[in-house]
Amino acid sequence: MTITIDGGAGITFPDAVQQTNGMTMTGGAPRYYAARAWANINGISGATIRAQGNVASVDYLATGRYRINFATAMQDANYALVATAGYSSSLEQYVDVRIYGTPTASSFTVMVTVQSGGSPTWVDAQYLNIMIFR
Repeated sequence: MTITIDGGAGITFPDAVQQTNGMTMTGGAPRYYAARAWANINGISGATIRAQGNVASVDYLATGRYRINFATAMQDANYALVATAGYSSSLEQYVDVRIYGTPTASSFTVMVTVQSGGSPTWVDAQYLNIMIFR
């Protein structure tokens, strides 16, 4: 399996599909899809970005609620969000991350909760990981 990198032609993968840059494919099926944005966030008592791609900032709105702002906006709000969260606790609890409100081309808000007993509780995530595909 050979991957060829050519300054003029781009990258050619073993299946002979050529990728001219990180987001555009010149052919092939199925196509390769790259994340348009991603971030690893420390959400304890605020929001600090550990690492990111195309994420300008994260706003800490309240316990368990974060607005992620893109460095370069998407063409619309029809993107797919994949998110995971880890909550630091001595108890094993179900952690849930989901979209909160209406996403826009420039940002979206997520909420993080744990299921403890009868109802969900908002919590700050020690590890909040997001990936955006479009």
